[in-house]
Amino acid sequence: MKARSRRKIVLDNTLRYLYCALRNAGGKLMAIEFTYKGTKWRADTAEEAVRLRNELIKADKAFVPEHEAMDRSSHFWTPDRFMDVINGIGELQQHLLAAVLRKPGITAKELVKELRLDSEVALAGVISGLSKQLKQLAIEPKQVFGIDVKWSGKKKVRKFLLEDFFLHAGIEQGWPDEWEKRQARKRK
Repeated sequence: MKARSRRKIVLDNTLRYLYCALRNAGGKLMAIEFTYKGTKWRADTAEEAVRLRNELIKADKAFVPEHEAMDRSSHFWTPDRFMDVINGIGELQQHLLAAVLRKPGITAKELVKELRLDSEVALAGVISGLSKQLKQLAIEPKQVFGIDVKWSGKKKVRKFLLEDFFLHAGIEQGWPDEWEKRQARKRK
């Protein structure tokens, strides 16, 4: 007999002995494996298998194909809705968004300088105000901007980006250049 088949027989007998010992002691040994949409899933108990299956079904129902989500976002940002945002937020918040447009990935430290604020705490206040003003317009902040947070050692670096569809709606309206020209005319 070959060495490999002897090892297989020894392993089979060992596993059979372990299984019998567990069953005789009143223990349950069970593994459930099922395939769902081409992926194999394993669970140790029947209850876990049912829970996992229900979670997978629920996730399928909540899933929206990416192209459908993009279509909704592109239709969401009409010229009127964009102007409602620009006219519905404060001047400092408008400057913040314009600075992020001009320099995608601008850091919090750079924004503090650009907006002539005293600190990043003051910047947090401006961002909080922007979020509140957007929510009053029934717009989620993530539909307008995003903040990417990275840690470098013990130092946190926040980078700001405008959401693509908001950005393109603004560009179509000549924002921020046309908006800034109007602001300058109002001041004169």
